[in-house]
Amino acid sequence: MTLSLCFFAFLCLILFPDHVAQSQNVEFVFHGFKGQEASLITEGASFTKPTGLLRLTNRSNFVTGHAFYTKPVPIINRSSSSSSRNAYSFSTSFVFCIIPPGSGRGGHGFAFILSPDKHLPGAQDEHYLGIFKESNDGNSSNHIFAVEFDTVKGYNEPSDSEGNHVGININGMSNPVAARPAAYSEQGNEQNERDIKLESGDRILAWIEYDGQQKVVNVTISPAKKPKPSKPLITLQKDLTSILLDSMYVGFSASTGEKSSSHYILGWSFSTKGVAPPLNLSQLPAPPPEEKSLSFKPQVTAVTATLSVLTIILLGP
Repeated sequence: MTLSLCFFAFLCLILFPDHVAQSQNVEFVFHGFKGQEASLITEGASFTKPTGLLRLTNRSNFVTGHAFYTKPVPIINRSSSSSSRNAYSFSTSFVFCIIPPGSGRGGHGFAFILSPDKHLPGAQDEHYLGIFKESNDGNSSNHIFAVEFDTVKGYNEPSDSEGNHVGININGMSNPVAARPAAYSEQGNEQNERDIKLESGDRILAWIEYDGQQKVVNVTISPAKKPKPSKPLITLQKDLTSILLDSMYVGFSASTGEKSSSHYILGWSFSTKGVAPPLNLSQLPAPPPEEKSLSFKPQVTAVTATLSVLTIILLGP
């Protein structure tokens, strides 16, 4: 009986390779991560809060954080022949918020990442976003694809370059394409882009889509309450087949440096079957109010200072 089943499975692999490959498709959706801790591998500063928030970093200086889906995702299709390989299409969407320090600018950023390994030993903080290190930055042997959401100017870039940006990374921190500043377009008015501040503390929706047939990557962002713009923020014509390995870990990486922010993921969906499942915003955990409240408006700060001075005068000798 066992030999018969093995022979049948082998026969299916030979006669119907495409159907066997399709069975490896992966799809998941997380409306928050409460009760889903076993589905994630977290390292460094990353962990799942009791509220269901996935915190990638806190506002400690010079830290990194990683969070990967537990199981590797088959990403290369070898169905035609053993010598032919082609990257599957994949799609992901997630809601994030970056909470800056109480005063001044924060840093650095985070990235959605496809990595051959769920561990990134020696990866550096600051501009490397916990993905690369100086000794391997730009090496083709990394086999890493990432999309960064950064709040400071890129590594080795001019001092006047825009810090608030979204960029694609392939095996290193140089961006073959990036949008500076980060922006989105309103539906029906695609030619009019509006800047969006990544470290506003507000919820932002991101979509990353790779078409394995057309060999094109599209990245789109918008405020969470807005519909998905029909025009992507950035587009890269690139065959990822040579970049990716047969299976990859998907997840997020973040870092801080001398400047620091808290990086959070509120919800996440991913699919190699088609478009990633939409996220229901009403089911997502809220950004942490205790951190967001640290960013006071100038008017509030001025009123607080005035009241403090008056209190000292009234209570003084």
